[in-house]
Amino acid sequence: MNKRFLSYFKDITFFIILFCFNAGQISAGEPLSTEFIEVINFFKTGKAIFSSPVANYNDDVIVGSHDKNIYFFDKKGNLKNKYETKGWVHASPSVLSDSSVVVGSYDGFMYFFDTECKFQNKIKPGSGSLFTSIIELPNRLLVFGSNRKGIVFFNKEDSTSHIYPVRKWVHGTPNIIDNDKLVIGSNDKHLYVFDKNARLLSKIKTKGWIMHSAPVSLNKTHFAVGSYDKNLYIFNTEGNTISSFKTKGRIHSTPLKLNDSKIVFGSFDRFIYFLKPDGTLFKKFKTDKKVVSSPVCLSDGTIMVGSYDKYLYFFSPLGVLLGKYKTKGRIFATPIVLSNNTVVVCTTNGYIEFLKIKPNLARI
Repeated sequence: MNKRFLSYFKDITFFIILFCFNAGQISAGEPLSTEFIEVINFFKTGKAIFSSPVANYNDDVIVGSHDKNIYFFDKKGNLKNKYETKGWVHASPSVLSDSSVVVGSYDGFMYFFDTECKFQNKIKPGSGSLFTSIIELPNRLLVFGSNRKGIVFFNKEDSTSHIYPVRKWVHGTPNIIDNDKLVIGSNDKHLYVFDKNARLLSKIKTKGWIMHSAPVSLNKTHFAVGSYDKNLYIFNTEGNTISSFKTKGRIHSTPLKLNDSKIVFGSFDRFIYFLKPDGTLFKKFKTDKKVVSSPVCLSDGTIMVGSYDKYLYFFSPLGVLLGKYKTKGRIFATPIVLSNNTVVVCTTNGYIEFLKIKPNLARI
């Protein structure tokens, strides 16, 4: 083989590798070194964790477990408190406008805790298990989905409940769109859009369940949401489909909108997708297992996504893989980032890990 041909062959090989990398098709890189990630602490609960952790104003971390307990940690991962319920805690906790925390359980109760993580009260808003996180509307109504085929609007002031009936379980995560509109998906293959007074504004049909994926605002009138029909949809609040992007797997993940309006989400087909603002493909990256967890951003713009292959993946805002970190188990719940750039990640074998991430990772 002459030198000229060898040089040409090397150039072509480099070009192919570079092209595949930019297209997100190369398998994951080497794990991030301890120079970039430091394990601060970890804790093991008694059973699987499907509840995504939340943090209050003081960076205390609250998470529920299928061992029926709600756990409270300080920002260094030290256990501050735990409270036992009588059912699985599958739904994620929520921080309310007064900085208190509410958590729903499969035992049918809502549990309230003060800003110091101390138990305040428990309320049973009706029959059935609480399947979703609880969201607070501007008028203080608390809203969640139930296994009793209904969307529950609970008035904390007078302890009354109004239930909007649907045909199946309600397992979609509720969210606020355009400041005062509530959108929530159901296992009856519909999304429901309500005003702040619980009046139905529109009803949107998909071809699959809406499971966990929360609607995310893209602008004043448009939002994105994932469906078990394998599509990432962009809808407007009037119920019209603006665009859809088809994957090869169910979408459990809540999409993330980046500062440049790109959309990031994961699919059961093992891919992490980066879409342009119009919903067309920009880049994709393949992991080794399905992606259930939702993407989140670090303070420097680094995008972090967990997979069932036990890895946390780190990307630049342009979708370039920066590295990965192997956790102690499969990642179902969505990690959170504390104000000091500590990451809290939970796994299906019951572990809660506190990881310190070096700032400006996206610029490495």
